Amino acid sequence: MVFDKDFFDKIASDALLHYDWDRETYAKLIVLSENATYMVRYQDNDEEAGVLRVSRPGYHTLSELESEMNWLGQINHYTPLIVANPIEGSDGKHIQQIKGSDGNIYYCVICDFLPGEEPDESNPAKIVKDFEMLGETTAYLHRQASIWNETKSIDRIEWTYDNIIGKTAAWGRWQDFEQMTPDAEEFLEEACKIIKKRLKNYGRNENNWGLIHADLRLANILVEGDTIKVIDFDDCGMGWYLHDLASSISFIEHKEIVPDLINAWLKGYKKVMPFTDTDFEEIDTFILMRRLQLMAWLASHKESGPVEELSVGYLKGTIDLAERYIRLFG
Repeated sequence: MVFDKDFFDKIASDALLHYDWDRETYAKLIVLSENATYMVRYQDNDEEAGVLRVSRPGYHTLSELESEMNWLGQINHYTPLIVANPIEGSDGKHIQQIKGSDGNIYYCVICDFLPGEEPDESNPAKIVKDFEMLGETTAYLHRQASIWNETKSIDRIEWTYDNIIGKTAAWGRWQDFEQMTPDAEEFLEEACKIIKKRLKNYGRNENNWGLIHADLRLANILVEGDTIKVIDFDDCGMGWYLHDLASSISFIEHKEIVPDLINAWLKGYKKVMPFTDTDFEEIDTFILMRRLQLMAWLASHKESGPVEELSVGYLKGTIDLAERYIRLFG
């Protein structure tokens, strides 16, 4: 759908009326992606009151959003992690249903605002330390999900090969990337065949598959001192645990610091959860699969703010990764 800022601003303003604020608030657009995300601020002092997410129609069902809210509650109650709590509306519900002027229902959720800064690539020593904390944090998420009785019945997407980069890809076709060429497409298709074969051999079991965040890129990580906070569980679902490692280096997969980041992540992860040699052998598979998934996202979200900048050099970087991958496993 075409994004109309005034239209979504009205949805956001209407959503605020469904909450018992202690003083007047307003919403300001932060970013457009799968959803329209707003910062909610108090009128009198401009302090942050929360973060509002307006879901586009058809992206998630009410049941899927309720599953996400349930997992957030479990994480907050049963782990040492800090994630943004959803705020109850005046009706006691976490999800408000706002009818737009187009007749569609828009699901709106407001979560607590969490202070912190995105990990900084320009500070190598600090970001390596942050990735060790991120690995440990991710392991806590995986461990909690593995012991939560309701995990198997949760209503969320399954991040299979087909739903990531295959025939039912949730974010669209990577082949539709604007700068794609016939030669590049043919070459990347060869890499996809290897990915698919290796995933089949890797399989799914209770040690490598479960409920995951699925989008642990830098933009969804907040660092405050020695604390890592995780936001935006909008893409959470059932998937391979390694997908969370791959997503942590989204858009920077080709950079020289990545091996150090992965090693730090693994060091942190192993403090909480096991990581086998078999898992280690498939890290490259999940990194390339995630890279192709993001290529599809760039192709299908041209109206999103950062897409133009992120697309520069993206095809070449992907081909470079694929060349290495085919050399290793082809």
